[in-house]
Amino acid sequence: MLELLFLLLPVAAAYGYVMGKNSAKNQAHEQNRIITSEYSKGLKYLLDREEDQGLEHLIKLLEVSADTVEHYLTLASLFRKRGELDRAIKIHELLLKQPSLANEDLATNRLELALDYIMAGMLDSAEEHLVVLIKSGHNEAVDPILSLYSQLREWNKGVNMYEAHRNLFTKPQQLATIANYYCEAGLEEKDGELIERAFRLKHRALRPLFELGKAAFAKKDYVKSIYYWRELATYQPVTVPLFIKDLEASYHALNLDEQFDELIEELLCQGGVLIRIKYCEVLVKNGEVEKAILFLTSSLKREPSIRGFSFLLQLLSRKQDDMSDVLAQVDKLVRSYIATKHEYQCRHCGFHSHTLYWLCPSCKHWETTLPAKGLDGY
Repeated sequence: MLELLFLLLPVAAAYGYVMGKNSAKNQAHEQNRIITSEYSKGLKYLLDREEDQGLEHLIKLLEVSADTVEHYLTLASLFRKRGELDRAIKIHELLLKQPSLANEDLATNRLELALDYIMAGMLDSAEEHLVVLIKSGHNEAVDPILSLYSQLREWNKGVNMYEAHRNLFTKPQQLATIANYYCEAGLEEKDGELIERAFRLKHRALRPLFELGKAAFAKKDYVKSIYYWRELATYQPVTVPLFIKDLEASYHALNLDEQFDELIEELLCQGGVLIRIKYCEVLVKNGEVEKAILFLTSSLKREPSIRGFSFLLQLLSRKQDDMSDVLAQVDKLVRSYIATKHEYQCRHCGFHSHTLYWLCPSCKHWETTLPAKGLDGY
């Protein structure tokens, strides 16, 4: 009998293990059933706009399990896309109060809440949460806070944020934004040193070179205006239409016309139709009108341009006196057509404008609105 008892002990132990395991499974299954039930109830209440009851159920569900955070974020994102910002905000605020949330989930939720606030026009609240994220080293908050400061025209706040957390600003557009913040602050405060600091940034932005050249030209410091604008023309030839007249005037004031002509020849392969027109003017000045006509005609065959065609008409009128009146009339019509066309175009979203905007009014990108290219451009 004793031997039989010893034989049954392993069986009893195995039976106890199996029953215990099944009991644990049953408990887990019951817990999952409760979570699903509560989540379904909360979701139904929210969809039916019974928000108080819905949030009560969601609170209970968070207390039962923190694994449902992703579901909340998805639901809040859906509400925000539908324009129901009050619901999205309530869900994100609910999550923010949960002590059991992991740091990563907490940061994600805080960022989403800030985006809710921005869309709702609660900009101060959005800034508060974005600043917390930046100070915690979350670079996902950089783009939203830069967009916010652009909207509020808080240039100095953006500059201070950058100087305190430079390592978070890694994208070219972020660095271009900061360079423009320095410029905007410098222009508002009439502080040229701020624009100089933008020029000294590692990222080579367009605006500082343009503004420094413009300021130097206004002070008749033509050596500096040539230095800055020549740098900009060489770095980004597409910007030449913004300052070429004043750049030419700077060279002329210093009796350096030949150096300006040499610069035009250097830019000829990279520049647009305006550079080619300037090159033709150099040829005409040297008495080579025929060469200018042949050059421009050949150029227009490869890259048609209304502005180039207008200048070609002017060249032809020099050679054909009997047709000068007719050509002048045609050129007048062409110029009238050109005047109706937009001079600037955003390289990011395609926005067209007669005015230069360093911050595109459409896509809110800095330094993407440049002189237009193509048939009607420069």
